[in-house]
Amino acid sequence: MTQPAGPVLRLASLAKSFRAPDGALVPVIDVPAFSLAAGEQVALRGSSGSGKTTLLHLVAGILTPDRGEVWVAGKDMAVMSEAARDAWRAATIGYVFQTFNLLQGYTALENVLLGMMFGRGADTAHAAALLDRMGLAHRRDYRPRQLSVGQQQRVAVARALANRPTLVLADEPTGNLDPRHAAEALELMRSVCREHGAALLLVSHDPAVLARFDRVEDLATLNRAVDAAAVAAEATA
Repeated sequence: MTQPAGPVLRLASLAKSFRAPDGALVPVIDVPAFSLAAGEQVALRGSSGSGKTTLLHLVAGILTPDRGEVWVAGKDMAVMSEAARDAWRAATIGYVFQTFNLLQGYTALENVLLGMMFGRGADTAHAAALLDRMGLAHRRDYRPRQLSVGQQQRVAVARALANRPTLVLADEPTGNLDPRHAAEALELMRSVCREHGAALLLVSHDPAVLARFDRVEDLATLNRAVDAAAVAAEATA
């Protein structure tokens, strides 16, 4: 895909709230502005429950905002229909989930191919080459339960990159790995993103992961909803 002019990702006045069990409206995301340039790699720091996953889901179009803009590769996903968001996500975004979300009944190669079905279409040679790049040439026909956690994570990264996305989102992608394998997996992910020209937005609370990025943003600084929630909690304490 030709890189768009301007930022690959631009958020403006982005807000999302959820309804609590008692009926109160709880603000989770309130980000006035954020942008990510083509090919840039940014880590977003945030504690558990700070809204990191919600923010990534808004960027990916999995959730719709209450208000605001989510520009991805030149289009505002916040105003798209659900079908249009799904199509644009498949064409422009790769997502590495914390729990990997691999389909257990399919092989590593089939998991990558299934990810391609929603975008450019299945390309067995490209899928196999990605798995080879991930060091899984000898594991293409293995199912997730036959793979180590680290190998499953590499399959998930290959699937995220299968459609040659403009933007890769990664939600605590090393959270299930020991420190040595986490460092190896992170460097591999960043290297492959660079090779494919994809921008990377990674969220984590791990200082060792954050230390590897030149640009680290703090969600508590970007997100006014975090402060608002804290004030509300103190008021009711």
